[in-house]
Formats: sequence, structure tokens, C-alpha cells
Amino acid sequence: MGGAWLCTHLWEHYSYTMNKEFLAKIAYPLLEGCVWFLLDWLIEGKDEYLQTNPSTSPEHMFTAPDGQPASVGYSTTMDMSIIKEVFSAIISAAQVLGKSEDDLIKKVVESQSKLYPTQIAKDGSIMEWAQDFVDPDVHHRHISHLFGLFPGHTITLEETPELCKAAEVTLNNRGEEGPGWSTTWKAASWARLHNSECAYQMITHLFDLVDPENESNYEGGLYSNMFTAHPPFQIDANFGFSAAVAEMLIQSSVTDIYLIPALPRDKWRNGSVEGLKARGNVTVSISWSDGDLHELRLWSDDRENQRFTKTIHYNDMSVVATMLTGKVYTFDGKLRTVKTASL
Repeated sequence: MGGAWLCTHLWEHYSYTMNKEFLAKIAYPLLEGCVWFLLDWLIEGKDEYLQTNPSTSPEHMFTAPDGQPASVGYSTTMDMSIIKEVFSAIISAAQVLGKSEDDLIKKVVESQSKLYPTQIAKDGSIMEWAQDFVDPDVHHRHISHLFGLFPGHTITLEETPELCKAAEVTLNNRGEEGPGWSTTWKAASWARLHNSECAYQMITHLFDLVDPENESNYEGGLYSNMFTAHPPFQIDANFGFSAAVAEMLIQSSVTDIYLIPALPRDKWRNGSVEGLKARGNVTVSISWSDGDLHELRLWSDDRENQRFTKTIHYNDMSVVATMLTGKVYTFDGKLRTVKTASL
């Protein structure tokens, strides 16, 4: 599934850049190869669902029904989440490239509805494996079974509120402790759930100072040179920090932009950010005052599309805005256009 996970980034790259040549010449052929592999790898299992077998949840174990520790099962939630992302990506890519009637895409659409669904465990959390096994380490560093929440897009507040509630239980069960990359993954996941308090808590936890001479029982935090502690140092959390903070300030799809969805208003009362990229090849700058949106600026220099339409969401407000590329549009805190200028 590692190669399939990497292939999700091909669609992500296109969704941010809208580079159709990249999609046609580089991304789509790789997605095709990945999808052919996945279709061949999937088998028809229980209740006629398409499943992966064997299957693991990275670096984690479960307690088998006979009481013995085990790590290999079938259709782990991470496996199925990655496959759902890849299938969704190639279907979207095919629509852009006019390939929706290709035999491969028809087969993907048919298989998509048969993929083993994400399950909720007895304790209300997201099931990590296809069966509700006993978890011998509920505080494990991985939250791989939340791939659909982040970095994926199959668990969302709008479309799957029950799974979001279960994801919240999962994150609470896992707790705060873990290496730096786990800390930032949790922060980004809390941000996707629009939980600013927990996202902020994980971000601040990352800034706990770690003494490299005495870190045997410590996970996460920073060394004095700003490298993230694991131990040993791993760059994942440094990059993950930027990703998590970005998710707290702006979230997007190709059609929608969500403004400061997980802003810790009582902690970051005033601030601004410039030049964040949103999906759909749109650049976003925002400022806020006393925890409320003050100003929003949007622009795009997409040469392939003369105009772009975005649904902008902030608190309970939503505004559909159609804008021309090469223009900077400034909105006030009520999402009203107050100024337009050329790039």
C-alpha cells in the first residue's frame, strides 16, 4: 500500500496546481498502473466485499481471539482508506481528461461501491482492523486508521459526521504522547475535525524542550536547535508542523475554501498569514482580529482558466464567488468584496 499512498499525492499535486499537462502525462499513467495493481490485489471476501488479504496496520499489533499477539489480518482500515483515495483520484482525473467512459474507470466505479467500509468499534472509535480486536496498546503512536480523515478525504464533517465522532474517540484514546511526527499528525487530524483546542494542544506539545542527553523516556518535543525529537531526530514533524498549522488556518477542496476552521481564538487572537495555497490553484491571504476574520484576499494566475469559482465558508456564512484570474479580490470579515486589483 506504500506505492498507492504515494500515488494519492499525484492527484493532490494536480488539485493544487491545476496543471493539466502534468495530470495527463505524468500523474494519470501512474494512477492507471496503481489502479490495475489494486484491482488485481483485491479479492472478494465476506459479504461480497472487496478486501485486501493479507493486511497489516503499520507497526501495530492486536490481540487475536485466542489471546495471542498478532499483526496480520485482512482489510485493515488504512488499506481500504488508501484504496478509496486512489479510486476517487483516478475517477476525478478521468473526468478532467475525458476518460470517464474508459473500461478501467467503469471497473473502478463498479468496484468502489464494494470496498470494505470503515467500521465503528464497540467503544465508539474507528476500528483499526476489519474485526473489533482487542488493542493491547491504545496509546500507540500511529493513527493509521484515521488516514481517511487526514491526509485523506473520505472522513469529513459534511459527509460522514458519525465517522468524525468515532475519529474523535480514536484520537482521545490515543492520547497526546508520541514521537514528533505523531504529534503533528494528531494536530492536523484535530484541525480537520475543526477542534481548535485539541489541535493547539498538540502544537504546543511539540514545543516542549527535550534534553538530548536525557531523553530515554521522552517522545516528541524539540531539541534546542529546533529539530524535532523522536528520538532520534526525524524531519517528518518539522514538515508536519507546517502542514498542521496550515490546516488550522485554511482547508480546501477544488471548489471550496474553509477559513480559520480550527483557529484557537483565545490563544491566537490576532494574526495573519500570506500566500497559503488552496486547492484549485488559488492563493489565499487572511488576517483576523480578536479571533474573528478581518480580511481575506484571493487570487489565481492559472493560465489555463480565465475564471474560477469558489464557495467560501466562514463560521455559518457561505458565499459563492466567481473571480477572474490575474485579479486580486479582497473581502471583509462578512465575506463581502471590498476591493479588486490587478496582480
